[in-house]
Amino acid sequence: MREALKEMDKAVYFTAMGLIALIVLTLAFCPDVIIGFIQGAFQIVVGKLGWMYVLVNVICFGMFFYLYFSKYGNIKLGKPDEKPRFSTFSWAAMIFTSGAGSSTVILGFAEPLYYLTDTPFHLKAMSTKAYEYAHMYGQFHWGFSAWAFYVPAVTAICYMLYIRDSKDVKISNTMTPLFGERFTHTILAKIIDVCVVLGIVASITTSLGLGVPVMSKLISDLTGIPANMWMQIFVFAVWFAIFGWSVFRGLNNGIRKLTNLNMIIIGIFLAGFVCVTPLGDLISMELNTIGLYLDKLPRLVFYTDPFGDKKFVSGWTMFYWGWWLTFIPIMGIFIAKVSQGRTLKQVLLGQMVYGTLGCCTFLGLLGGYSLYLQRHGIVNLVAILAKEGNEGVVLAILHTLPLPKIFIVVTIVLCFVFLATTIDSTALVLGNATSIHLDPNRDPHLYNRFSWAIAIFVLAIALTLVGGLNLIQKFAIDIGFWLIFITILLSISVVHAMKEDYGDKTKEEMIEIFQNGKAERKEMKDE
Repeated sequence: MREALKEMDKAVYFTAMGLIALIVLTLAFCPDVIIGFIQGAFQIVVGKLGWMYVLVNVICFGMFFYLYFSKYGNIKLGKPDEKPRFSTFSWAAMIFTSGAGSSTVILGFAEPLYYLTDTPFHLKAMSTKAYEYAHMYGQFHWGFSAWAFYVPAVTAICYMLYIRDSKDVKISNTMTPLFGERFTHTILAKIIDVCVVLGIVASITTSLGLGVPVMSKLISDLTGIPANMWMQIFVFAVWFAIFGWSVFRGLNNGIRKLTNLNMIIIGIFLAGFVCVTPLGDLISMELNTIGLYLDKLPRLVFYTDPFGDKKFVSGWTMFYWGWWLTFIPIMGIFIAKVSQGRTLKQVLLGQMVYGTLGCCTFLGLLGGYSLYLQRHGIVNLVAILAKEGNEGVVLAILHTLPLPKIFIVVTIVLCFVFLATTIDSTALVLGNATSIHLDPNRDPHLYNRFSWAIAIFVLAIALTLVGGLNLIQKFAIDIGFWLIFITILLSISVVHAMKEDYGDKTKEEMIEIFQNGKAERKEMKDE
């Protein structure tokens, strides 16, 4: 315990833990107070400042194109002669699976059905156009626009780790090029790190809030045990047990084994699903979606519904943009750690393409099948969604498949392993974010990581039991709002660092330095 405290950034750790404890206690004893605060903040953020989510998404997209096509895209993350840490296939597979998760399975089935009645652009509900946009819009929310949010964090963390040779992967450390080396010791840096920690907690809490009711319903269908509060607590307990096993086994034997298991289960699930569903119809839907997406992309990116009720934009697009913002520290560190030895443009293009494929594979297949069932009158999923929510829809869809019990079991295992891996990775990132000068090659102390897992589960249980998924979504949007400013600072800081180090070099000189290995990076910086 003494060793854990020694390497801990106490100001960040105890401030963030104290705020989480305050939220949990208020939910337990004065739930109306915290519910009112979360909903009030949501009304301000979405009603008055929602345009900022759209603007920061455009900035992140712009940064991707700027870095990819500029001379800075040729920067190599490592020594000039260094080979990639992982093969291209393994690297792509890791990014693909990081995009897929329990939420993509659940919302892959359910999300398009919401869009049939809660339509974008004020389309007529249940119309042919509504069906087309329903299949496309989920892939917009989970596709390139979503992954663009990670560009500033991935770039900044990669640059500090592999070019500036920093030993600190905290978000505040990536701003030292802008504010100076002493910045990490300032109050503002601590506030930034606390906001990042709360954002990470909000991201995984939302995933748990989406997953637990559905898992409870599926287990209830198999066992006959009612899907009540105790079933939900049981689901939380199983997830916590899997996480605990992974933590005590260590990074290589824990997360690695869970990730390998993930790939096997994904393959089994998708292969079985494709074999028993109308694949021709699903391919036809996806081709149409690609065309619609390319045709309407500018409108999708800039859509704020200024003359309407903003119901769709605030309920869906701004929720997703706020949610993705809370994931930037996790994805930034993860992608940086697995991308050593590659050029910056390879990393940015890879995370955009392979991450999007991971998400849209599930959205396209599962969502397409949901719409097929609804359109052909096989099951009235829209009515089930209105009455029973996501959990009712997922169960009803699985029961339309041959051998439904087997598909239900595979779905349960898939979601359990998906989220256990995510929680484990999240605890690892939280440990890094609340440690002082931790070597990037070392894991945070076990006590640190385990304490964050406990905090996440306690908060998720409290929010789920008191306000349900709707409250959790608003909580994520509120927290994500503050990460808008952090994302902008990250973008400015890393571009400033690149110009400071290599602003006087031409594109040809950059290629010579980083790809041909004819000059050492350090020598160029010391000139």
